[in-house]
Amino acid sequence: MKLIRQALDSDIPGIVQVHLSSFQNFFLTFLGGRFLGLLYHEILKEPGHVCLVAVSTDDKIVGFAFGIKNQVGLYKRLAKKRWFAFALASSGAAFRRPSIIPRLLRALRYDGKVREASSPASLMSIAVAPEEKGKGIGKSLVKRFLNEMALKGVETVCLTTDRDNNEDTNIFYQKIGFLKAREFKTPEGRWMYEYTINLSAEKELEK
Repeated sequence: MKLIRQALDSDIPGIVQVHLSSFQNFFLTFLGGRFLGLLYHEILKEPGHVCLVAVSTDDKIVGFAFGIKNQVGLYKRLAKKRWFAFALASSGAAFRRPSIIPRLLRALRYDGKVREASSPASLMSIAVAPEEKGKGIGKSLVKRFLNEMALKGVETVCLTTDRDNNEDTNIFYQKIGFLKAREFKTPEGRWMYEYTINLSAEKELEK
């Protein structure tokens, strides 16, 4: 059984490694570890965050779950506060592929889509190291995350995931109790599902 605890700033290098190994060929991964480290560092500083890690017996990070009580305005705040740091962290990726620049700018102005979300509280990112999959770590992270949100007075949590070629992940969330709220298409043509869960209806999340 892996220990799940609150994430610390010192955990970020391990969190980034799990992200990079779990989300290959994804946009944030292409932006690189420096960008990811900065993003997760800033989320850890946000009021109302719930940031958890799963660690092995030798304190190696093998999974994480990051989210926030109110995602509205988050990206706008980050872009305003740390625009130069984010620009510098993504400069290598932008140099290698200049076509990503419009998408990067959209990502930092993501608040329009956030306002369309079914809930301000969001599970923003969750991953388990590939070699640790199938051990129940992801389920434990999600349930602990939801309990932490409930303790903050949150009633509903949302998340988004790919609609297509993502059957195992969609089934995973549905088994936990998430319900499909809507589907939408990103500007890049990627179809997504948004799921929500009503925490007031989930009385035994730890089981």
